[in-house]
Amino acid sequence: MKKPDYEIQKRTLENGTDVILIRKPDYVQSFFLCGFGTGGFYINEKIGDRILHNRTGCAHFLEHQMFRYKGQDVTELFARMQSQTNAFTSYTETAYYFSTTASIDQPLKLLMNFVQDLDIDERTVEKEKGIILSEYAMYDQNPEYRLLKECYESMYFHHPLHTDILGTVEDIEHITVRDLQTFYKNNYDPGEMVMVGITGQELGPVFQVIEKHEKNFSSHIDHRAECIFEEEPDNVKRPFYSMNMDVTEPYIALAYKMHGYDEIGQCLRTDVAVSLWLDCVFGPVNPNYQTWLDEHIISQLCGAESDFSRDHGYVLFYAQTSKQEQFKEIVQSIADHRQDVEEEAFESLKIQMKARNLRSLDNFESLAIENMRAHLEGYDYFEAIEIVESLSWDEVQNIVSSLDFSHVCEVQILPQREKPIDPDQ
Repeated sequence: MKKPDYEIQKRTLENGTDVILIRKPDYVQSFFLCGFGTGGFYINEKIGDRILHNRTGCAHFLEHQMFRYKGQDVTELFARMQSQTNAFTSYTETAYYFSTTASIDQPLKLLMNFVQDLDIDERTVEKEKGIILSEYAMYDQNPEYRLLKECYESMYFHHPLHTDILGTVEDIEHITVRDLQTFYKNNYDPGEMVMVGITGQELGPVFQVIEKHEKNFSSHIDHRAECIFEEEPDNVKRPFYSMNMDVTEPYIALAYKMHGYDEIGQCLRTDVAVSLWLDCVFGPVNPNYQTWLDEHIISQLCGAESDFSRDHGYVLFYAQTSKQEQFKEIVQSIADHRQDVEEEAFESLKIQMKARNLRSLDNFESLAIENMRAHLEGYDYFEAIEIVESLSWDEVQNIVSSLDFSHVCEVQILPQREKPIDPDQ
């Protein structure tokens, strides 16, 4: 896959803000994002010689609080400018963005203004607690979300993946204005910010607007905030966990805890390789897949996924099924034997992945977020999406063969009043 023929410009401003602009000629839409490399993982931080402990959920709570500027609702201000705005918090980043087909000057300045001006007080914080607690309860009642959450809780002793991005109920209830102000001061400095813009307009004038406006905001940090991870043992925290929810059919997941990789390039390559392998062995290209469906061992709600980063790694299989023992046998057989797949099927899946990557380049939101994420992690997004092209089936097999599937946990979500079957009993 050839690298897209876009005009891409990158600059670092005087205050340390990194700016990435991408021009897509003939498009009337514009999309701009301000992102910070802080999220749900940032519970324990190191800044220079200082070690700081934040309440869980601080990053997410602050994101909710940011949509006020000089006492006004930021969403309404953007709407008056014919722009739509939103934000999100992940484990590793927080981003604020807007999209418009109108003039970009005013909404762009508003974006830079409100993310660099904290406007909160005790009243707004107390009001937000109820909103976030309702959000927490809503997610907790979703069986698919809960299945993943309990897998994280079962795998990890210390790694912050075992803590919800929203935080614990206790920390949400007790968070203070000062907690949020401290978190903002340490993580929202201009020197920590990356801006990504995608537009059909000439990039020179856009850079001028950004550079001129950012002169209003100076950096006040000597050291970047670093997330601290406690040493994590290889074994899982809970080998087996079961709970009851209001579901008609059981859910089951088998999560294999693995290690991450020091080099981001190896993380990316392993991610793509394992993802392709999982699609081969636990997807429709596997000749046995239809049989599993016909025998109701799996349903339409099933899948497998993996995630490899510098600080963690895992492979996860899940399904909604009443035939949990048969499902476990299939998954364990895959893990034990690393089943071979026809190379033709592998090449077909490579083509599908390349097609998805190409389509994603026309999605402004996805393109901006992925470029922000790549910049924060220290790689080039356009080079990363070419990894699939260079992967051979032999390399995929070698990567999969190197994985350690010995540390596994099982999570069940059962209908009310149904008793779990503990494999150790």
